[in-house]
Amino acid sequence: MHIVKLIIILLMAIGIASCSLIKTAYNNAPEGMHWWLDDYFDFTESQNKKLKPALHALLDWHRQTQLPLYIEMLQKIQSDLSEEVIEPGTVCETLNTMQDAMQSLQVESSSTIVEIAPLLSDKQLSYFQKMLQKRTSKWKTEWLQETREEQIEARFERVIGYVEKIYGNLNKSQKNMLKQKLLASNYKAEITYTEVLRRNADALQIVTSLKQDSLDQQQKQTIVKQGFERLRNSPDPIYQNYANQIKQSSCEMIADLHATTDAKQKQHAKAWLENFITTFKSLALHNP
Repeated sequence: MHIVKLIIILLMAIGIASCSLIKTAYNNAPEGMHWWLDDYFDFTESQNKKLKPALHALLDWHRQTQLPLYIEMLQKIQSDLSEEVIEPGTVCETLNTMQDAMQSLQVESSSTIVEIAPLLSDKQLSYFQKMLQKRTSKWKTEWLQETREEQIEARFERVIGYVEKIYGNLNKSQKNMLKQKLLASNYKAEITYTEVLRRNADALQIVTSLKQDSLDQQQKQTIVKQGFERLRNSPDPIYQNYANQIKQSSCEMIADLHATTDAKQKQHAKAWLENFITTFKSLALHNP
């Protein structure tokens, strides 16, 4: 279930500033994805012979069909950021577009998951479970601190890091505004933690189910696609309602912050996006 995440991380990682690094990461995404997935499953040589070509095919599909859409999306964001004011609804529309792009990638990757999962041994499934537990422990360390104040501080530091990559340095007033909005939000890391556990159990159950010989390919595809749908719309109403609230408050926070940015910060954001747009255009043409 995690195959779809790395290509997005490699593609849109906030910390990447160099065009050459973006190109290198993207063009080597199959190798990066394999390394990442192998950390969860410890693939055999015979499994690798099936997985590696599938990952290269996924990258080819992404380059041909998705990069042009990303370019359009980034150009729209660039246009939006040139305005003095952005409505929260506009921000949320952009987030929805990003989710749609993720969902397209998930659907495309489902055939690879259906092909590889039945080849996994019980030992590999046990290893996968242990790695999920390890990942959960790391998540708790990063996000589920003992007090809400500590949780907000951790989130605040992440938000500042992301925002300053886009707009450049924020002033004290802008930072204080973000801090106050986070404090006033309904942020509850424990609700997300419950969802993390649900997703882990769901992922393990899906991979285990795909090993059943009684299921045909279409049934297996349906199982995977339904699992991806549950990532976007959780069956847990408490979490889904919470996620919707956090999304809305985040859209409002971004819109409010943008209204405080000066000409230099807006130009920084335009240039930051232009860097990605130019690079994606080159990658879409398969230029090294």
